[in-house]
Amino acid sequence: MTRRHDEFVPFSVVFGLPTEVGLRVAAKALGLSPTTAYRRIRRGDFPCALRKAGRTYVVRMPDLMRALGIQDVRVHHDDIEAGARFSAGMTDD
Repeated sequence: MTRRHDEFVPFSVVFGLPTEVGLRVAAKALGLSPTTAYRRIRRGDFPCALRKAGRTYVVRMPDLMRALGIQDVRVHHDDIEAGARFSAGMTDD
């Protein structure tokens, strides 16, 4: 499979972030205790969208990142490759 140079991937994919996390992880990232998180869910003011997976809540990573003010920007493959070359001490001279 060939890759076009203008292809891009989300920031979260580049760094191998999971597609969703459990409520405890989301609460910790948001600086909430589990008790406060459940209380906010009951009140309907949890900071990001949730969904039920069986008996537990899960949060999609893009929703959590948005609640944290982190933009899930698109990263071009060329930029990833250039960054890898740079970190390895290789230059384009």
